[in-house]
Amino acid sequence: MTQTVMKHSSFLPNWKNLFQFMKDPNSDWKPKAFVLLAIVYLVWPIDLIPDFAPILGWLDDIGVTAIAITYLLYTANRYEQKKQQQSPNNQITESR
Repeated sequence: MTQTVMKHSSFLPNWKNLFQFMKDPNSDWKPKAFVLLAIVYLVWPIDLIPDFAPILGWLDDIGVTAIAITYLLYTANRYEQKKQQQSPNNQITESR
């Protein structure tokens, strides 16, 4: 049952697919760059909303990070789906 829940939940990342996407030089570079820019934004001392504002200062950091991670996971899942469609084993299975 745990595997079924993990397989169908879209909010849990597939770490294997994500790792393959990140190390493949032919995969899309934009999500990788966006995550890198989000990390730089988190570390950079200058923000859109300064961090000394108690809650608002952290919300922009959380928002940028959430958008970057969501975009990366979405693109990694699309990458895996494309890879499965192009694999010859998948085509043989579908023709039966």
